[in-house]
Amino acid sequence: MHILQGGAPKCGNFWLYQIIQEVLIRSGHPSQSFIQRHPIYELAQTWDLNYPSQPSIDVLDITDLQDSYRISSIFRMPIENLAQYVQQTNHVWTHSPVCKRSGDVFGLFDKKVYILRDPRDRAISAAKYYCSEYMLKYYPQPIRDPEEYLEKHFDALMQEWVWHVFDHLKLSQQHQIHITLYEAFLLDFRQELNRLLAYLGLELDQRQQEEMEVAMSFSTLKQKNPKHLKKGQAGYWMEQLTQEQTERAAVIAGPLLRYLNYPLQKGEPMAYANQLPAIDFEDLKQEIIASQAPLYA
Repeated sequence: MHILQGGAPKCGNFWLYQIIQEVLIRSGHPSQSFIQRHPIYELAQTWDLNYPSQPSIDVLDITDLQDSYRISSIFRMPIENLAQYVQQTNHVWTHSPVCKRSGDVFGLFDKKVYILRDPRDRAISAAKYYCSEYMLKYYPQPIRDPEEYLEKHFDALMQEWVWHVFDHLKLSQQHQIHITLYEAFLLDFRQELNRLLAYLGLELDQRQQEEMEVAMSFSTLKQKNPKHLKKGQAGYWMEQLTQEQTERAAVIAGPLLRYLNYPLQKGEPMAYANQLPAIDFEDLKQEIIASQAPLYA
């Protein structure tokens, strides 16, 4: 089985990666890795990265012109034959948005899993990440304060999320992409785990699932990855965003937030879509464009 997991940055991708790896190991499908057999791997383990397992993850970048594999922000190489690359790994992580070649890439993987997260929590998390010591080292930029970064880049972070998520949702039925939500794993881990297991066609008994819930809890993973994992909460945008930011989020992402059943205003109960309803995605796209129109009038 060859699994491609995707998601916009800071949407729970690291957590999803750990969950899938744990599922594969516990179900008798040990990890097969391209990068761990690459000559760069031994050297990469000495680099100052964001978390200990970062050198061992097969990360794929997909663009209209080229596929490439990389380790963090330090090492990147083009892939000349993607089919051969896929045969050498059973679990690949990508942050890439949908592009002209995405359909061809999806076709090389047996299973595709896409994770999304409330964009307002995600924007706060991204602002902190881009101002972290790690990111400032490899991607230097003048802003070091997360609140200032969020204020300056809020609209761009929201827009990135909207179209990254929309495009994957639109293609999910055509390419059999399993959609999972960060909040679902956070608030009802066992139910979301069983949805993932059913999609992957794998089984874990009750004891294994109980052990996984403990092993994959945020507190357990944070002990091992303190630089990368921070909060592990949902809905903290209600306390941290200004009213203006909350209103702009509703303008930029309102139609998609409603489709995903996320709360629109501060004080509303935390919610998310357990099952995504059927929808005409062209109509949803036009709703998003119409909602955003006042920003650019």
